[in-house]
Amino acid sequence: MALPLTANKPDPHDYLPAPPRAAASVGAAGTAAASSTTAVSDDEFTAIIDYITARGFSFEPWQVAAYITAARTKPFVILAGVSGTGKSALPKLIADATGASIRIVPVRPDWHDSSELLGYEGLDGKFRPGHLLRAAAAAQAEPDKQFFFLLDEMNIARPEYYLAEVLSRIEETGALAAGETGQPLRPDASGDAPTGVPWADISLSTNLTLIGSVNMDETTFGFSRKVLDRAFVIEFSDVDLSQIGDGDGAVAATSLAWGADHWERAAATLARHPDRHSPLVAQVISTLDEVNQLLTECQLQFGYRVRDEIALFCLAAQSAPDAFQTADGGQIGALDLAISMKVLPRIQGSGVAIGKLLDQLANWAQPATGVAPSFPVSGQRLDMMRRRLVETGFTNYWL
Repeated sequence: MALPLTANKPDPHDYLPAPPRAAASVGAAGTAAASSTTAVSDDEFTAIIDYITARGFSFEPWQVAAYITAARTKPFVILAGVSGTGKSALPKLIADATGASIRIVPVRPDWHDSSELLGYEGLDGKFRPGHLLRAAAAAQAEPDKQFFFLLDEMNIARPEYYLAEVLSRIEETGALAAGETGQPLRPDASGDAPTGVPWADISLSTNLTLIGSVNMDETTFGFSRKVLDRAFVIEFSDVDLSQIGDGDGAVAATSLAWGADHWERAAATLARHPDRHSPLVAQVISTLDEVNQLLTECQLQFGYRVRDEIALFCLAAQSAPDAFQTADGGQIGALDLAISMKVLPRIQGSGVAIGKLLDQLANWAQPATGVAPSFPVSGQRLDMMRRRLVETGFTNYWL
């Protein structure tokens, strides 16, 4: 039954979701056998978390695990949430901990096209490469090293404007296996005479991952489905002000030395993954079919790309199940997280149809049958979205 709309004044505290609860059952993604593909172990996740703690920062273990697993599944990850929660710090800390290179570029409100990222030809006829093109050239020159490119405050300008060409290349790069090369970012670019860099030949290689940090408030722009479908979205809305940290700012004594091969995707698509016929994949697809049937009534259903990425995320996550935990040791389901990251951001709008959809999804995620909910992370976000619709008449995924 849909929740009735009221004229009551909204309480902003109702919009903040509670920290993810531990699932009594991990759900469909928690019972499969381990995959034979290259994996990140629980010990490696622990080493990274210890490194972060030694630097004086505090993150939930599942946030670190979700970020690393998403980056090993898709070359585009968005970190969203309230300001000051470490969205920009986490990628740098993990890059430092694993020996990767990271370039951070703040987005400006006047970015209306891709010239700042991909470059432009000046009035003097010389080509001036953009920030991303330079990062791509560096990654292409060192194929054995992992590179990250962080767009800080990426939605202070419209991402669809300045990322239009890049989004197409991200889609292509996401379907590449390690060592494969995609189409050039700027095939019309002239070379750089002083350095000899062939800018027209530079593409997004598989050892380069694009990260975006975003604040969702009245000063920023929203995201289209074109952007959301090409990224994993990790929410950083949980704030525990009692966490001060005990690091002294010194670099941890030990850190990992991951090459690009440690960040490689096990497969570019589900069809190319060696475990594509495993029971885990069958359970994931069965669950996604249930969700998609509910989304169809509002024409919000997703396609094969989202299915593949959620399944690949769950396959990558099963190698280190202990990493997907809350700070107090509660287990977080990988499939639950993936649905929250890839499916729920698609839902926004107003009216009876959206209200009915949220009710149905909430009942699916947290069935009122006396048993433990299978998908508590998604369920909590859906509850927040329902309350927002009741109080304001409009809802979306973002805070």
